[in-house]
Amino acid sequence: MEYQDRFEQLEELGNPTMGRFMLTQVLTKMATTCKQCQRDRMRCTIKPLCPDRVFLNILIALGAKTSDLPSFCYQVSVRALEAYLKSGAKREHPHEPRYPLTYFRGHFQFKKDAQEANFEIFKKYLETTTKQTVHGYAIENRWYFGVGNGIFIVDLKRGLVSLDPDGDTVRRGALEPLLTFLLEMHGLSAELLKDMQDTWYLRIEFPQFNDEEFSELVQPQLKALGEFWSFVRVNSINSNTQILIGLDPPPEKAMRLGGLRKTAVILAEIAQVAPKKSSRKRASALVEVTSKPTN
Repeated sequence: MEYQDRFEQLEELGNPTMGRFMLTQVLTKMATTCKQCQRDRMRCTIKPLCPDRVFLNILIALGAKTSDLPSFCYQVSVRALEAYLKSGAKREHPHEPRYPLTYFRGHFQFKKDAQEANFEIFKKYLETTTKQTVHGYAIENRWYFGVGNGIFIVDLKRGLVSLDPDGDTVRRGALEPLLTFLLEMHGLSAELLKDMQDTWYLRIEFPQFNDEEFSELVQPQLKALGEFWSFVRVNSINSNTQILIGLDPPPEKAMRLGGLRKTAVILAEIAQVAPKKSSRKRASALVEVTSKPTN
């Protein structure tokens, strides 16, 4: 659509009348498309008219009641979730699906005014269903659960559960605990450093790679990291290979959960092929440095 990239810059959309008009037009159009899609169940199952069931996910994110969701489309999404869980979180799942928290509460009972206990109840449900180790982390009204390479985010305030929402923006204040959690999912630890310009860096060490190992095993992974971050440096220090990543996305890109999640996965892959000699020390969470590293 022409000019679509300018919508978010249009201040007039903050006007309730104009904003309501735009929302009404979109929802009306999508509701019509949704009915058309569900009439052909094969198409709705294999290739829905809205890519990645985005309209369903929008309705769920808006807090729509289950009874107001497109029923067959929702059933397909739920079956995909159940298959994903039963596979031990190993098979493919829909792109960034969202689910009402009420769906999960149909499988267990939360205790009233017992958030810590309910956190453990949800974690136990995932462990029992996937038969995998589940890593959990809670902050304010959000729970994070890591299963394999996947991550469930439970938003208690909104009653929303998201699976691998890689497009979600990460707030600077949530970066340190979230990244630490993602690394611990893969048995890794690293230093998080912060300079005086409020830029974060991740520093992690592996046993020293020789030139051939580095070229074949590490260099391709570093190239992949460069897709998410504007600064990646490798040093050889005390017989270790040290990787330093500036957690600052390239220009015109926001910090997304997907970039952090993929970074943790890449570093875990490097750890798997690292020479087995010296053990890595667990580092403190925050160190101040005085200036941004230069190339």
